Amino acid sequence: MPIKSGKPLAFMEIQKSLVEHFYVNVPFPIEPPVLNTAIEAFFKFLDEPEDVKTHIDFSIAPLHRRGDVGFKHREPKDHIYNDHKDFFHYHPALFERYGDFLEKHPVVNDFVLKAKPIWEAAYQTIEDILKAFEPNFPGICAKIFDTEHVHILLRFLKYNWQKSGDLLAKPHFDAGSFTLAISESCPGLRIGSSPENLQHVIHKPGNALFMLSSNFQKVMDTDTLSAGWHDVIQVDKTLIGKPFARWAIVAFVEAHGVEALSRAETHKWYPEKVA
Repeated sequence: MPIKSGKPLAFMEIQKSLVEHFYVNVPFPIEPPVLNTAIEAFFKFLDEPEDVKTHIDFSIAPLHRRGDVGFKHREPKDHIYNDHKDFFHYHPALFERYGDFLEKHPVVNDFVLKAKPIWEAAYQTIEDILKAFEPNFPGICAKIFDTEHVHILLRFLKYNWQKSGDLLAKPHFDAGSFTLAISESCPGLRIGSSPENLQHVIHKPGNALFMLSSNFQKVMDTDTLSAGWHDVIQVDKTLIGKPFARWAIVAFVEAHGVEALSRAETHKWYPEKVA
């Protein structure tokens, strides 16, 4: 079913919230049960054999780090992020490449079919936001949407711990132009422009959180706005030290034909002491 646009978003309201809070709440036309059903399908996907989980593997944007489609597993010892998580980047281009594979693997097929309407809603939401930006930043929509495969990746994410601590997601800038945080299993997200001004954020029902990412100045010529530096902390202190898993659904948006900034830039203030 096509996603219908709601009330046009006002640029001044978006800009005011981005300046004051470094994010803005925007309407998101997917009900929580649909999101929860997709997460359940993702968890079932994670139980599939390794060769099945890793079979979908390609890039829609070789120039930048947010172009990879498919499953990734990350171990603390293997990466600068020092975390343990599983995630899958969804893009509808996978249906063109892996039709035969999906027919033979119903669990994978069920998952990506449930991801599809969420990606479509993210596409529409991002388009509505950038249409509001267009009069002030001419050409911004074309920089995102004028390409064969629009660089919007939908990440399904599950963190795993043997022992959880204060910090559930490490502080960083995202490595794209924009980010749309759609849903999460627990509160604790903090957003600012640096470690000095992080503030707690609460997901409002029926809304997603839009913020600028590290590459936004490659599509917007402005000194007024800042990318969203963010982390996730453990709000329920009784869970510290206990096994815990956090999930999230996030859309990453990048302009076509640009290169991502280095990890040294997107993680320049990590590690920082948790407040």
